Amino acid sequence: MVRLSIVGNVYINDLSSSSIMHVGDNINTALKTRVFAVQREVPFYYGNEGSFKAYPFYQRPFPIPQPHEPFTMCVDNLGSFIRVQNIRILGVSSSSILQIGCNRITSGETRIKNIRQFVTDKPGPKEKTTFVKLGKEEGVGFFEANPQQ
Repeated sequence: MVRLSIVGNVYINDLSSSSIMHVGDNINTALKTRVFAVQREVPFYYGNEGSFKAYPFYQRPFPIPQPHEPFTMCVDNLGSFIRVQNIRILGVSSSSILQIGCNRITSGETRIKNIRQFVTDKPGPKEKTTFVKLGKEEGVGFFEANPQQ
């Protein structure tokens, strides 16, 4: 059933990363986000980094959930309008959708791979957070407020 969407106010602070804000009817919505992030303590980057093909995580098919048992659904659309007064959203991100209206098919996909590489040969206790000693011998992790004084 095609209906008219009547919206008063929509306030969105952030809409990003393959996300959609849609008012009205739609037949198909396909969302996709792929992220490959490398964070290094020492900013040295090679030219051949960041290939999605190097990680099978990005090639695996997403499992589509199936209902455990058959079900019957009955929808009563009273009237030909979808009325929305006010919507306040902080953020719509990473293959998400905010839709006011009808949609037949929606598919969304987000795959994120974060790599963090830190220097291991630093002073400090092993197997714990590495601290930097400044000035005095008051213990590992001591930071002076102003080392110039």
